[in-house]
Amino acid sequence: MDNLITLQNVSYFRNEKKILDNISFSIGREEKIVLLGNNGAGKSTLIDIITQDVNPTKGNVFFGHTSKFPKNRTGVLYGCLPLFPYLKVFEQIHYFAAIYRLDYKDIEKKYYKRLGIDKIKNSFIYQLSQGERQKLGLLISIINNPELLIWDEPFSNLDPTTIDTFWGIVNSNKKTIFYSTHNWEDVMKKSTKVCLLYEGRLLEEPKNPIELLSEFPKQNVLIVGIDNLVSEVVMNYAHYKLDGCYYILWNADEPIVAEVSKLTNNFSVKKITLIDYYRYKTSKF
Repeated sequence: MDNLITLQNVSYFRNEKKILDNISFSIGREEKIVLLGNNGAGKSTLIDIITQDVNPTKGNVFFGHTSKFPKNRTGVLYGCLPLFPYLKVFEQIHYFAAIYRLDYKDIEKKYYKRLGIDKIKNSFIYQLSQGERQKLGLLISIINNPELLIWDEPFSNLDPTTIDTFWGIVNSNKKTIFYSTHNWEDVMKKSTKVCLLYEGRLLEEPKNPIELLSEFPKQNVLIVGIDNLVSEVVMNYAHYKLDGCYYILWNADEPIVAEVSKLTNNFSVKKITLIDYYRYKTSKF
């Protein structure tokens, strides 16, 4: 596969504290890779290094065969987009259209009604809600039809309909996307690969989310309250602890349900999710 981005042994220290530890992976053309991890895992720092806002302490980042970040071919959204608070929305879009030498009327026709920009176009930036600012930032990141999109928490404060509309736009144009999110539930359908980050380290090579969960073919999680009798049984199975309960990830041929039901009626079953997988993997550290 033709790789647009390659990270080789990237590490980053801040005030002698290791934030990223020997990160290596590639992003292929038209892949949609989501970066997941708990708060403080290093997600935003990793994105800052890829966009060359921060230099790695060790290691290299390549964009094809060069180390120069392809600004003209990349749409970026991270943190708070630098908007001019006393411009109106349509004036702000005019500004970026001029930078990219685009026809403003084409942008208006293509996106305004579809994204609801027509309803806020005459509002000043400072009057916008967080969700409206986020919507505007996402629009600006895609208006020049970039080959590559790098987003940090792009869908914060957006409603599901707007999120689906943006995905429809970028999927129709065969973009390569690398993004972080705190919404673990939505990535199964939206991403070709998942990149799991914990305390600055990759838990494993980026994989398709379905492939990750296939480690547990039963695809179920048994939730049971913690007590001494149950604890002896649970230790024999893949599990993690959270909020006074054991979460047990089990396979079809394991008799965990039968064993637990002999000891207590205080249990339930749910489908396994990526966050279950992440919590189980990180419980070993």
